[in-house]
Amino acid sequence: MAEFSRLSWFLTLAILLAVVQADLFTPRHCTWHGTAPMCLPSCPMGKRSVVESKCGPNKLVCCVTGNKKLCCPKNLDIDPQTAIAIAKNG
Repeated sequence: MAEFSRLSWFLTLAILLAVVQADLFTPRHCTWHGTAPMCLPSCPMGKRSVVESKCGPNKLVCCVTGNKKLCCPKNLDIDPQTAIAIAKNG
């Protein structure tokens, strides 16, 4: 019985640590991805593309092929204009 109790405690602790760790590494910001002139970006794990643009925030260096992508956390319900306003350059 004591062995079962220790195993149960260990499994509970392992699950708790996994949940906390996953939350710590969840991206929390919208960021631009893609480097001109050949822009073929993909959003990092845990993010989705909200806006695509030839130039992104930098109007001086635009993509010849593909688009820059503004990637935001998948669980963030945000409209494109707000995402652009709060975005960090990736």
